[in-house]
Amino acid sequence: MNSELIALTFKGLCRRWREVVRVVAVVMISFMFVTGVLLYSGNMKKWQTAINKQHFGNWFVMFYNSTNKSENDVIKNHPYLEQAVTAVTVRSIEPLSVDSDNTIEAISATDKIMVGTMSDEFIKMGSITMEQGHMPEMDNEVAADRNTLIELGQGMNIGDILTIDDTTYTICGIINSYTNVWQSGNRLPGVIVTDTQADVIADEITYIYAYRLRDFISETDYNTMYQCIASESGIRNNIAYNSGVYDYQSWDNERVNRYMYMLIMIIGIVAVTYQIIIYNRSRNNVRFIQKTLGATSAQTIIITFLENVVILGISAIAGSCIALGAGKVICLVLEHTKGVTFFRIDKDIYIKVIIMMVISVVVSIISILLSGCHKKKQGSNRTVKITGNLMKKNFIINTATRLMRTNGIIVNILVRVFSFVMAVITVLCGIGIVTSYGNYKEQCSTPDCVNYMVDNVSTVPCIYYDSLHELIKIENGIRYTENSRVIPGCNEFNIADGHSARAYYFSGFKSGKSGIYNSANDDIINNLKQIEGIDDIFYGYYETTRSFTWDNMNINITTNGVGSETEGGSSENRKYMFAGEYVDIDKEIFDILNECAGGKLDYNALKEGTQSVVFLDADNNGEYDDTMKDGVTLNLNNYYMGNPFYNIKSFYMDKYTVACNKFFTDLISEYRYTIDSKDMYEYISDNISREQIIEIVDEYLRHTYDDPTDYYNMYLNTDDFDQDYYEYRKANYDLYMAYKRGEVSKEELFENLSCKGEVLGSWYSKYTYYSLLEPAASTNVAKVIILTDEIRDKLKYYVPEFGQYTIIGSTQLLQKALDNQNNVMKKYLFLDELPDYVTLKLRPNQFNIRYNLKSSFAATDNVVRSYLKTAGFDTISYSEEKNLLRQRTIESLMSYGVTAFAAIIIYMIVSMIIVKNRLEKYRSRLKLLSDTGAEKEQLVKICMYECIRESLWFIVLMPLELLICLVIVKKFVNRI
Repeated sequence: MNSELIALTFKGLCRRWREVVRVVAVVMISFMFVTGVLLYSGNMKKWQTAINKQHFGNWFVMFYNSTNKSENDVIKNHPYLEQAVTAVTVRSIEPLSVDSDNTIEAISATDKIMVGTMSDEFIKMGSITMEQGHMPEMDNEVAADRNTLIELGQGMNIGDILTIDDTTYTICGIINSYTNVWQSGNRLPGVIVTDTQADVIADEITYIYAYRLRDFISETDYNTMYQCIASESGIRNNIAYNSGVYDYQSWDNERVNRYMYMLIMIIGIVAVTYQIIIYNRSRNNVRFIQKTLGATSAQTIIITFLENVVILGISAIAGSCIALGAGKVICLVLEHTKGVTFFRIDKDIYIKVIIMMVISVVVSIISILLSGCHKKKQGSNRTVKITGNLMKKNFIINTATRLMRTNGIIVNILVRVFSFVMAVITVLCGIGIVTSYGNYKEQCSTPDCVNYMVDNVSTVPCIYYDSLHELIKIENGIRYTENSRVIPGCNEFNIADGHSARAYYFSGFKSGKSGIYNSANDDIINNLKQIEGIDDIFYGYYETTRSFTWDNMNINITTNGVGSETEGGSSENRKYMFAGEYVDIDKEIFDILNECAGGKLDYNALKEGTQSVVFLDADNNGEYDDTMKDGVTLNLNNYYMGNPFYNIKSFYMDKYTVACNKFFTDLISEYRYTIDSKDMYEYISDNISREQIIEIVDEYLRHTYDDPTDYYNMYLNTDDFDQDYYEYRKANYDLYMAYKRGEVSKEELFENLSCKGEVLGSWYSKYTYYSLLEPAASTNVAKVIILTDEIRDKLKYYVPEFGQYTIIGSTQLLQKALDNQNNVMKKYLFLDELPDYVTLKLRPNQFNIRYNLKSSFAATDNVVRSYLKTAGFDTISYSEEKNLLRQRTIESLMSYGVTAFAAIIIYMIVSMIIVKNRLEKYRSRLKLLSDTGAEKEQLVKICMYECIRESLWFIVLMPLELLICLVIVKKFVNRI
């Protein structure tokens, strides 16, 4: 009998295949939806890890062997690591190389650019992609990452020429940056050549082996694993760990995932059960026939059970397969567009789908059994006593009312209470969503991290004093000098005086590392903009390498001044001596500063740079400098730019100084870094103009004796008369006058070595004075504010780190300082324009970055911090609390959203079941009305009247509900 029932069941399914297919299609959508949610929750963490691997490479450790080609045996044979992929560096080049035997190369060693090759496997594992072009195919072609091209400064486009050690190559490919992104990325080849050319130019060969973890490895402390591998291998400096990927802790949203799964499971089961109930009801007549032919109730239930299992089984398999296939397609698209591979199907997904199918079958069978019991207990239709006349004008309303009353008052109340509760839940969830997101926007409107660029060579804080030897005229004509020290900005240049710059250093302070020259290039900015999860980037200008001076400044506080040294304790607790933050003045920052300054600021003056604010911190002895007062003039001194008239090797060598020295080398033939060298005299002689020579001569004579004849007439017959001095001055004077009259040429003037020395010495003195002893810009200090913790907190998103003296001024003030310094170099080196690589520009070196909600899924904070650290930035992060708030916001949005969605779906399904049930209950009465002359339109209106009244209890969904009801009612009425 069982085999006969099974055969009968399948024959019935085959005979009604169209109806079965429709039911399967609808139920399949429910399984697709549930499977899709399970895939989403199961792959979110994998997505975050894949994003990290896309930025920082899919390697765990990397080994550099510069002695031979062999791998390290411990790493090679480690059970957790896969087979190595390889790259090779064969030569290194300097981005700002000057000469092979000077200080510059030694200091710039950390900036070496490597030339070499990469295997295809290495490129694939590292997610290294081409921005444009292709990898080199010919020996005269190279490909380079964008960061390398910027550092080299030789070409930025396909087809440009790149010169490496006197060999020229054509750029055939530009690679998306990795040398300034990966951990130890500067040790990878930034310039890629062919294998053949690598063998030709090989000089310093280093073999690079990168290892990835095996897929089955799943740890929580990868750093400890790396430390063990490094310790066992015995390698110290030639091993790198991919901390950007494996030190990242992804957001654990397990609680939300469980909640989503439960709600989605309930929705899916309700939806599936609804479809099965409708299908089973459509089979009631068949069941009745089966019973009349002798089938027992148990047999009809078995047939129903088998049909449900077949339908649900096909639906579950088809729906899950389609969802899995769609997920795979989506991931393939992401892999193609973003280069991210992460899709994996866990066995938990299959188990949960099977559980849902089993529950759906059980619920549907229970509903059938309950329906049978209800029919047995159900007596005749309820008789309702209605008073009132039925007339044409109230026919529809009264008929609909009478039909509704047959359901009973308790049932009607329960239906409306259910609708109202679902509406309240939905509205409250909507309010929760708006409130949660509004709270997030309010509390996360500030940046998540403040990042500022630092140089790899620090600058010891110092001030250049004018060590002045002043020329004095006295009655007997004898000259003598007085020695004094004057700070920049407090003296005027006198060509006859002996101005010389002397550095006075501060001790006990942190050395400056941030300057505007060392700013972010376009490649860094573009890479940041491509990181997912960044909401906005605010640019800033921060410096700690510029010194300040002011009126009545205490010049004895320096180490080599007459005062005592000021020590600052341990280096970890030291602060900067000088710090400057320059901002685009807007209402927000003005209000903050004005509040701190007690309302003494002028908006326009602050914006124009004529006014600024200084925050004063205690010195290392806990005292405050009383020379820094309201109203003083603060001088922003020039960056040290190198000096072509001086031995620069005695000074620090930050990136700007290195660039200046390269510039002097390019500008002056056979330059040798010596004082008053022959090459320098020749350069000035060749370039100085007639007008400049006359200007120097007139200025010099004006401050000495304009005409030596006056000296002759006054002291001719006295003991103080010096004939040699007179003749020396007379010869020079006559030669100067002849040059001014155009009677002698520049070459003839400079044949007199005394005249040549005075002119060139004066020019050197001017350059020294205006580059080191004349401020780049000055501003009035409107208010000196004592620095407190409260003020630090108010300005923490503007000033990364305060110094003992911290100025906040406008970008216009900074622009003036940069322009003036550029003009000094142009004027005294006889140039109309400076090369781009040595020009000071207003380029941001500070990024204040704000994340959005997407950052919680995209590992944004980890990617930003790891990338900027490699690119040379220090980071102050405020994202920990905000990350927690974002995660809670997402949890709230997902919880409220899923709950509202579940309430809507459940309400719609239950409402449709109620509508269909009542239509079936009204069938005999509606048929009677139809047989007695009622039109179909009237029957539709009668049924829709009840739908309208019931939908008012969930008015938000009223339009959608009425539209669906209208379709169901019309379809039902047409079948009467």
